[in-house]
Amino acid sequence: MAFAHQVGGHAATILASPLSSSTLIKPASARELAFYSQLGPALDDGHFIGEWTPAFYGTLRLEGKVGAEGGIDKLDTAGDEAGEVEPEMIVLENLTYRFVHPNVLDIKLGTQLFDEDASDEKKERMRKAAEATTSAQTGVRLTGFQVWDAATQAYVTTAKPFGKSLEVEELALGIARFFYPPLSPQSRAEQATSSSSSPASVPRALPLDLLLPVLRTLTRRLDSLVALWSTLPLRMRGGSLLIVVEGDPAALEAALLRAAAPNSEEDDDGESVSTTDEEGNAKEHTLLPFEMRLIDFAHTRGLLAGEERPDEGVLLGLRTTKKLIDELVTQLEEKQRDGDE
Repeated sequence: MAFAHQVGGHAATILASPLSSSTLIKPASARELAFYSQLGPALDDGHFIGEWTPAFYGTLRLEGKVGAEGGIDKLDTAGDEAGEVEPEMIVLENLTYRFVHPNVLDIKLGTQLFDEDASDEKKERMRKAAEATTSAQTGVRLTGFQVWDAATQAYVTTAKPFGKSLEVEELALGIARFFYPPLSPQSRAEQATSSSSSPASVPRALPLDLLLPVLRTLTRRLDSLVALWSTLPLRMRGGSLLIVVEGDPAALEAALLRAAAPNSEEDDDGESVSTTDEEGNAKEHTLLPFEMRLIDFAHTRGLLAGEERPDEGVLLGLRTTKKLIDELVTQLEEKQRDGDE
């Protein structure tokens, strides 16, 4: 079954895990499997996997077919048609698991989106794609996102075309559309194609006294990731930064209060408490206010001979993301001082 909160990547390539709702499965490319099993565990004294990426739980072989492009055709019978293989899946942490209504943002990182070993045709196509969007100049492209609207009790989804249509100077409105939708007017591309008779739905914003602590903590975490990334011997092509924020105001407030309390996930004896109830759902005391991890390592590798660290394209993207959130914080703090919420 397709994963309900996938907002980026190829459609339906991430599946809800048959093992637990706390895990996901996806087709395992050789390079991504090597990253999670070999390259990643050697980074940051062994703390990189699970701290800055989803946790990795191994592989799983399913009965079914994976098409030549990696899409899963079916999962009930094995087949050997041309271009198809039985799928070996990697089992990863579900980063939306510890949320009631997760707001999810996928930010594609890097100024170069193709592998060095890609065909000349693909290199040229991906180079043009980067230059036609915000990737080439800023190292980021807003791939897609979903925002929970507490007023309608439904998600408002913004798909890939929005991020691809943004000009560099419009990235701020894209970030605002995810974190604080009322501040986000239509982009120029939307103004040119939209009809006044069908205005876009604008989700109700999270209260500023809850959102601002999340944004300030995200910027501090981005500072730490920038410092770490500057030291890593990696090249990541087409990877993303995934940001998840609790979209339910009551759940967000409770999660922030729990996060501020010491030993919030330990019992009275200091022993770790299970995060999962008998039905496989995250226990209330383990729910999070936000999460931020790097994802999508199908085109990540170690440095080749003569290459120097860091990966400047990804580093630019991380710094751009921090700058955009910093600017949004300044804007929202002014709004809060004016009492205009």
